[in-house]
Amino acid sequence: MQAGPVAFIISGMRILINAVSARAGGGVSYLINLLQSLPRLCPDDQILAAIPDIRLPIEISALENLSIRVIPEASGNVLKRFFWENTGLISLCQSWNADLLFCVANIMPLRNPGIPVAVMIQNVAPLTPQALYMLKKFEPLQKYLQILLLQKLTLYALRNSQKVIALSHATARLLQEWQPGLAPAVLYHGIADVFNPDVPRPQQAGDRPYFLYVSNLYVYKGLEYLVEAMALNPELPRVMIAGRVFDHGYMRHISGLIENFGVKDRVIFLDSLEYRDLPGWYAHATAMIYTSWCENCPNILLEAMACGCPVVAMNTGPMPEICGETGIYAAPFAADKLAAAMQQALKLDRNGLRKKLLERAAEFTWEKSMQAHAHIFSEMANPGKSS
Repeated sequence: MQAGPVAFIISGMRILINAVSARAGGGVSYLINLLQSLPRLCPDDQILAAIPDIRLPIEISALENLSIRVIPEASGNVLKRFFWENTGLISLCQSWNADLLFCVANIMPLRNPGIPVAVMIQNVAPLTPQALYMLKKFEPLQKYLQILLLQKLTLYALRNSQKVIALSHATARLLQEWQPGLAPAVLYHGIADVFNPDVPRPQQAGDRPYFLYVSNLYVYKGLEYLVEAMALNPELPRVMIAGRVFDHGYMRHISGLIENFGVKDRVIFLDSLEYRDLPGWYAHATAMIYTSWCENCPNILLEAMACGCPVVAMNTGPMPEICGETGIYAAPFAADKLAAAMQQALKLDRNGLRKKLLERAAEFTWEKSMQAHAHIFSEMANPGKSS
């Protein structure tokens, strides 16, 4: 697990954060907490964040040492963002006299910015062969080629940045498979205070029991196993799926499976839920079902536990690392094992498990996460002087 708060030395650094890729899901949640927490933790530093032209779900508090610059020219497609990161970002580093560049999502400029660069690996799909296979199978060629490009850019960052940050030990091991000898720093995401178990049941949920699945929908989210599991056990409660579709070819395949298995009335899509409504859905679900097999540090698992919601997850990647002994695990890529795990969740002593879930969730805080960020940045600026 992540260590507790540490002492660190940072004196008057100018930290430029490249966050133009934070457009949805966990990336936006992370960006919000980064901008709200890091400037307060490092009051002597100046922080400039370059962000995409999107509407954030909450307003960022005004702080004297935080500046936010919206970059419309990097807010379109991947190629536009790539062009800005190798032109406009370099110019911004120079004109703002940055001491350190922190890139929050896999890639760094191909041009040397002349200052130390830290890169956080947020997306492990480009380094997961099965994810590439699924993209090639279900999505347009352009999307497959984009993730191949992201793979090459991620590997460039692993080899050329001064510090690589992984969001779990599982991810660190994956990175070391691609880049032997790499020593990534490991830190976890945290949980926002809004996620707690004492919230009312959503009216839309009705009175009947339900499983919950919350995630943006990509080819590696394992929905095919969830649909088949529902068909294998007709006694399982309905599952409510909340998430924005990103891989449309894959979702057409899932829609076909739902029709073929005859579970249309038991697999219900809610589309995206408002951030403020999520705690109620978690708190009153029978369990959170998370069938993804390609993850880094899923905020969703942390949020569910903080709301006292049991988690059924694939026994792969960081899922056991995050949920520990509180989770119910199914062998990956096996619908029958998933159906059995979901059946097990129905028999849980929910009140007895709640205390363990909340204790586990309490180990993951944004304060710890940002302390770790600050410690990493300090060591980059003052090697051997932080403690």
